[in-house]
Amino acid sequence: MRQVSELDLTDTRPDFPSTTTTPPADLFPRYYDSPKLSDGTITCAGKEFRIHKIVLSAQSKFFSNAFEGKWKESVERIIPLIDDDVSAVEAMLQFLYTFDYDAGGSMADAASPMVFNVKVYSIADKYDIPALKSVTRQKFQESVETCWNMDDFPHAIAEVYNSTPPNDQGLRSLVVDVACEHITSLLQKQGFCDVLGETAGFASDLVQLQASKHSYRCPNCSGHWEVGASSGSSYHCPHCGNHRSNWSSYIVRP
Repeated sequence: MRQVSELDLTDTRPDFPSTTTTPPADLFPRYYDSPKLSDGTITCAGKEFRIHKIVLSAQSKFFSNAFEGKWKESVERIIPLIDDDVSAVEAMLQFLYTFDYDAGGSMADAASPMVFNVKVYSIADKYDIPALKSVTRQKFQESVETCWNMDDFPHAIAEVYNSTPPNDQGLRSLVVDVACEHITSLLQKQGFCDVLGETAGFASDLVQLQASKHSYRCPNCSGHWEVGASSGSSYHCPHCGNHRSNWSSYIVRP
């Protein structure tokens, strides 16, 4: 009998790629909403999406529990998402396969990128997809910092406060920061004034942020600037670079 060490296994081993080989860029995207190897279906607002359990389960505790438990959905392989926005669900699924989604394309329909990103953030929170929440927050930040002067900004504020709990500051802190920075201009808009009076929690958060900031006038260049009251007392003037260990004498009083 030949010893194991003498056996020539070269011709019998499968031709697997090296473990250091980078997977093709379209490895997952090619299966997005595809019947190929699909083992489940998500339905929402009359639309059906063919899905692959392993892709969803690996990124969402909700779907992992749904597929692995003894739920009706795990047996029938169909998960109805009844109360969700279908465009946000589509964005969620696109992200799970491609690690990104289009916030300004056909999925958003009539919603602005700001409002649409809030809907996707809410979906990500509901189905426990941390990576999607992170990406959505970044997209939302980019959109509000660019489009705060548009009529949709108040609608985005209302959507944020109506769809996220108070302990989730992911989007709330962004709209408050932007509103505080541009408060003078925004107070000239009726839509913003309406959301300020009608959206529970927003006005309170805005007032607290404003109260925590101090405005200073530099004695060297007369430039004005603001900084949070809890940031310390030793600053450099952002206009001329003048440094002082204590700026308390140069606070601009209301």
